[in-house]
Amino acid sequence: MPIRLAWSCLVFPALVLNYAGQAGYVLSGAPIDSNISHIFYHLCPAPLLLPLVLLATVATVIASQAVIAGAFSMTRQAIQLGLLPRLQIIQTSAAGHGQIYLPAVNWLLMLVTLGLAIGFGSSSGLAAAYGIAVSTTMLATTVLLFVAMREIWKWPLPVVIAIAIGFAAVDAGFLSANTLKIAQGGWVPLLLGALICFVMLVWRTHNAGVQK
Repeated sequence: MPIRLAWSCLVFPALVLNYAGQAGYVLSGAPIDSNISHIFYHLCPAPLLLPLVLLATVATVIASQAVIAGAFSMTRQAIQLGLLPRLQIIQTSAAGHGQIYLPAVNWLLMLVTLGLAIGFGSSSGLAAAYGIAVSTTMLATTVLLFVAMREIWKWPLPVVIAIAIGFAAVDAGFLSANTLKIAQGGWVPLLLGALICFVMLVWRTHNAGVQK
């Protein structure tokens, strides 16, 4: 409940204002200082720029912890589904079943993060990869939502199709716009995703052959 309340009353309105402000700034034709590559910081008054950077840094640290926890959880689920080889899973809390730590995944995340940071060299260089990753994830989430609405919640097919088409239209628009940036670094998340899918396919095929 607290997460839903915070999202509805704080996070979602802040995101709408942020994106609407950035769009309005660009459409107004206001000049953009070449020293600041992100339009987000142009919306901030100069005296508040440093506090905003510090706040963004703290938010990034919090978000990174969520990404790490999500990677641990999804890896464990993939192992349980027979899509990945068995890895060491350490239960870090006796009270919470989801409190886990996977050393191999943690080290892999560190290596990939360092590789991306060194390879791209700047946050602006990561923008193309970020756009492709987010828009592709949004479209994949819509497909999974379609399956959940139909197979789990048993909603009527016309309602499911109408909702899925609405979300897919927006997601496809974002994805098609970001495909222009594939050559500028957007190929990185696509390559990483393809490698993970390849590992899963090979492992699943191997298990099927062993069971026969």
